[in-house]
Amino acid sequence: MYRPRERPLALALGIWLACRGALASVAIAIAALGALAAIAYCLVARHADLTHLPTRATLAVAWSAGVMLAFGSSLRAVARDWEEGIVALARVRGVRASRYMRGRVAGVVVVMALTVGGPSLLASFAATAMTRDPLATARDSLAALVYALAFAATVGPVAFAALGARSRIRGYLRLLAVLVLPELLAPWTEAALPAGWQELTSIPAALDALLTGVEATSWASALKMVRAGAGLAAVVAISIALVQARTPRVSRASGDAT
Repeated sequence: MYRPRERPLALALGIWLACRGALASVAIAIAALGALAAIAYCLVARHADLTHLPTRATLAVAWSAGVMLAFGSSLRAVARDWEEGIVALARVRGVRASRYMRGRVAGVVVVMALTVGGPSLLASFAATAMTRDPLATARDSLAALVYALAFAATVGPVAFAALGARSRIRGYLRLLAVLVLPELLAPWTEAALPAGWQELTSIPAALDALLTGVEATSWASALKMVRAGAGLAAVVAISIALVQARTPRVSRASGDAT
């Protein structure tokens, strides 16, 4: 019987571990600079069109600082945790290895959500306060926040599954293959899908469908958004299953008795 605090302990430890390392610190700093740049732009460009600033700022932070954070938080994380005895320490405190790994992935997602979502919110508040069209900017702000959270919830587990227990080069190649290769092949894979289902060709395409779906008012956009959300949920589930399946192999390789 494990203590009721098993899940909060695993999540708290996962959040702390996700923030470790120079690359993660640099990514968080870049995200903070991005937020400051967006606010500064709103202050100096009073007569510019700020309607789409929240989404532009969110996209910039997500695919720069967000991806960097995913790399830094996930690279050999599973193997390193077993080797350094962190998992053994967690188990002493009543946290099962499987629960620990779920908390580890969730920790990466939470830190990514704060890193990308924080600048998104700040840019949204600044743009909404300074824009000529607050309603349109507020709608764009909502779309930006949805994108930031979906990005973190998807890319975090994918990065952990690709990089967590593998060598640096192989992990990079696998992550790029998941994020970039489907986007490059989209002109061909789109032909194999029903007409109008291009949001299922890649993770970036699905995230873009969520972004446009929040801002649009048509049923077609809403359906695209639902399909994109289902596709991303499937990717997340597969990624978590891969992490869980790999845990016993890593523990044996590290000499840990399960």
